[in-house]
Order: sequence, then structure tokens, then C-alpha cells
Amino acid sequence: MIDVNASDIHICQIVGDNEDPRIPPLRQISYGIVIPTICCLGIIGNILNLVVLTRRNMRGTAYIYMRGYSAAALLAIIFFIPFALRVLIHKDTGQWNSWPPAFYHAHFELFLGNACLGVGVMMLLALTIERYVSVCRPGKYTRPLCGPPHLTVSLIPLATFLVYLPSAFRGEITTCLVTPGGSLIYQKRDNLSFMHSVFYQIYKVVLEVVFKVAPTILLAAFNLRIMIVYRRSCERRRRMTLSRTVSGGDEDTRTFAEERRLVMLLGSTSILFIVCVTPMVILNVTLADSNLVLYPYQVFRALANLLEVINYSTTFYIYCLFSEDFRNTLIRTLQWPWGKSSSDSRRIPIKRSTIPRPTTTTTTPPPTTIATPGHLARASV
Repeated sequence: MIDVNASDIHICQIVGDNEDPRIPPLRQISYGIVIPTICCLGIIGNILNLVVLTRRNMRGTAYIYMRGYSAAALLAIIFFIPFALRVLIHKDTGQWNSWPPAFYHAHFELFLGNACLGVGVMMLLALTIERYVSVCRPGKYTRPLCGPPHLTVSLIPLATFLVYLPSAFRGEITTCLVTPGGSLIYQKRDNLSFMHSVFYQIYKVVLEVVFKVAPTILLAAFNLRIMIVYRRSCERRRRMTLSRTVSGGDEDTRTFAEERRLVMLLGSTSILFIVCVTPMVILNVTLADSNLVLYPYQVFRALANLLEVINYSTTFYIYCLFSEDFRNTLIRTLQWPWGKSSSDSRRIPIKRSTIPRPTTTTTTPPPTTIATPGHLARASV
């Protein structure tokens, strides 16, 4: 039981009493219908991602980071659900009858969600760096540039959660009465003394730069360079095939089609990343109780959260669209143990992973080495 000083108890300020009448319908549509639907698709997709990426033929450095990214995306979506329910049911300040849910929403809601998103960003950045080294600097490094992949994947969550720990103190719990002499309830509010401190003002800017702005620039630069090198490699291969016989034409056509899909994936994921991260950077910097009563700000907030959830929920579907290796492994996995006999199942061959290791000398990455950027920003802010 929590002891509450009677002098600290006051009549609750209910958000609905003074908010714009257009905000409740906005909440119902965005946080009650659209975002939950996308979250369900994202949870299913990321679970299937982890199932496929743990198959025996999915080995290599890139797949290790892709598994870490999918796990971080799955947790981020799961932690987004309590946020969406809080905004939909309890609005922004909340109105809880017990202390534990109020404590979670005040201190852990943003901390856990943002930390998981930060882990996803670092996983994606590490994957892109290793891919850049293997494609654009073949043979230069004998070991993974980011260190042993399994160790790196273990250290990234520890370091990220530690960096995000101060954000757990941006909220605080207050107690109040619905009516004079009525029942006691708990609400959350901004910890103004902490949020207005010099430390937090510097901290939130550094956080946005480290986990949003800098990764956006690096991912765009690395992916652009990879696309340029890859296209040059494709052009050389096309010139080499001109002297081949007609019998190899069909195979060359399929190879070039796969190469075009890879280039399209690199470009589309980079654009998706930029589109999704930009609103979240603005939202994280401007988030405050004083802005939450404004209808235009609530529209912008819902749109930014929607883009973020879409970004983390579409990874599986992009893999299926652009990666033949991923599709074949998914089909083989879903067929077991209900599929046909092993002799019949050979009709869907499993390709051995050809993801370039950091020590490889090839300049042509396979289509399955691409991960969808996930953001760099908190979906639930």
C-alpha cells in the first residue's frame, strides 16, 4: 500500500474536459483501429522472420544481425501496445486505480520502447557496415569490422538500454480525487524539474543525434555506395555474358532480374528509413504536455507513430518480396512437418547462403543481405 500525504491530494484534471473535440475520434481511428491492425501484422511477420532466419541454411554474419534486428522490432511492437491502449483509454495523463500500472506508464513505457528501437537501429547499422566492407572493401579486413557478431549482438542491447536509462525519469506519478470525498486515482505527468534541467536538454539532443540523425546519414551513405559498386559489378557481368551461348540466356535473365530487385530494395529501404525517421525526430524533441492539447500536434503525433509502426512491421513482407532464398526457406519451413516426403520436397530447393563474409573478395552481394531500416525513433511517444 502506498502512503499518500493528504495535503498532496487534489481534484483530478481530466483531459477530456478541455481538449479539442476532434481529438477523441482521431484516437479511435488511429490508436483503436489502424495501428493495432498494423501491430498484429508486424508481430506475425517478425515471428516468422525469426523462424526463417534461424534455419540451418541461414548462416553467416548478416543473418546474425538480421535476427537481432527482428527480435528488437518484435519487442518494440509489443511494447507499443500498452502505449496505444493508454492513449486510447486513459488518454495522455492516465487515470488508474492502482499504483503498478501508473508506475509502468510513467517510467517504463517510453524507456522500454525507445531502447528496443535503439537496439534495432544499432543492429541495422552494424549489418550495413559489414555489408559495406564485404562489397566495397573486399579482402581488406580478415575479421568482421564490428567484432565477433555474437558478442556484438549481445553488447548492443546492454549498451543501448544503459544509454536510454535516464529517459525512465522523465515522468512522475501524481495522486488525485475524481470528486471531493471520492476514490483515489493515479495519473502520470512530466517531471518538469528533470526535463527542464540542463542535463536532460543536452541528453535528449545527443540521443536524437546518436540514434536517429547520425544513423540516417550513415545508412544513406553506405547504401548509396553499395548501390554504385553493385551496379558497376552488374554492368561488368552483363558485358561478359554477351559472348555466351543462347542456352544460358534464361539463367542470365533471372540473375539480372534478381540484381534489379536488390538495387530497388536498397533504394526503397533507404527512402523508407528517411521518411519514417524525420517525423519522429521532430516529435521526440517537441513532445510535452502543453502540446498534447493541440489537435494539429495530435495529428502529427499519430502520423509519426503510424509511420514508425509500419516501418518495423513490414520487414518480413519486404524480405518475401525481394529475396528468393528467404521465400524458399519460408515455404520449406511452413511445409514441415506437414509437407510431402523428402523426395518430393526437393522441388523447392534450399539455397546455401551466399552472403559475403567480411573476408570475401566478391563484389556482388546476394539479395538476402538486405535488412529493412527500422527506426530510429520511438513509435510510442
